[in-house]
Amino acid sequence: MRRFIERFGRRRLASDDAAPPAAPPPAAHDATTLSFNTSNGAVLGCLIVEAGPDGLAGTRFRIQSHETRLGRGIGCDIVLRNPLISREHLALLSQGSELWLEHRSATNPTFVNGAAVLDRLALHDGDRIQVADVLLRLESPLLPRRSARTPRSLPQAMEDRMELEERIERDFVREGSFLDVDVVDSYGLKLDTAPERVVVSFERFRAYLERCVNERRGRVLNSAGDEVMAFFAGADDALAAAREILRGLEAFNARANVLRRPFRVRIGIDSGRCAVDLTRGVAYSSILDTAGHLQKAAPPDAIMLSDSTYEALREQRPQLQRVTAASKHVTPAWLYQPPPS
Repeated sequence: MRRFIERFGRRRLASDDAAPPAAPPPAAHDATTLSFNTSNGAVLGCLIVEAGPDGLAGTRFRIQSHETRLGRGIGCDIVLRNPLISREHLALLSQGSELWLEHRSATNPTFVNGAAVLDRLALHDGDRIQVADVLLRLESPLLPRRSARTPRSLPQAMEDRMELEERIERDFVREGSFLDVDVVDSYGLKLDTAPERVVVSFERFRAYLERCVNERRGRVLNSAGDEVMAFFAGADDALAAAREILRGLEAFNARANVLRRPFRVRIGIDSGRCAVDLTRGVAYSSILDTAGHLQKAAPPDAIMLSDSTYEALREQRPQLQRVTAASKHVTPAWLYQPPPS
């Protein structure tokens, strides 16, 4: 214990000793830059970068008591600027004598010792945590190290594997459609506008989206920022919710939007078989990525559907236009644009 205190409690990182920089350091890496916001509380250990972009390896991040958040958002305690790392990707939570990792990203995975973390996991000294292309090692001598498991026979291991696969298939894998909604030029909407008006308008807009999704039996997932992802059991419900969002935009802007400019959106929908945890509101599937690509390829105030979504529609298909090259990621697709009001 004394060695631990001397090592972590009294030793301060060089970045803490120096005066804080006037601006973030220049990005030596296009994909990943980092920062670390210190906070009060006892130091529980360190995360040491074992592998990452040039210049990142060897960096040490202190783990404070209570909660340490990691992500690419500037509000996190550990900031890793990488597009494959979510704004708030994960959190390390101190609970009694234990340290827990809580996965918080709806789209990007977290791995501990090579296994994906779907919810929460108790950590041990020496555990390796991977997010995107950054591999971190946990150094916390107060925590126990993982003990090696008693070797099992091959038939026993196969039985365990089959049981796990059956549980995942039963509880999490299902057919469905993902709807991705993003605000067009959200930066311009917020520019030179009072912060309270921005917060109120965007919160009202998110509540409006949730109402449209819920009315069509959908489930909003744990989305971050201005982009919202929702899951539907059927393609018809997903398309109906998307059309309702577009139909109600004019009324929303007139009654609830307090910004100078109106909200406009792009919507993408993809369908297929995927792993989704509706209790926690998270999903892991390339279908989410395809829905995102379709959304980015859609014109403002329009909906872009994948071929699989079009084929899954059971009701009458409304005025859908064939698009031979939606984007470099999705070809072909189907476009819906509401008629002029």
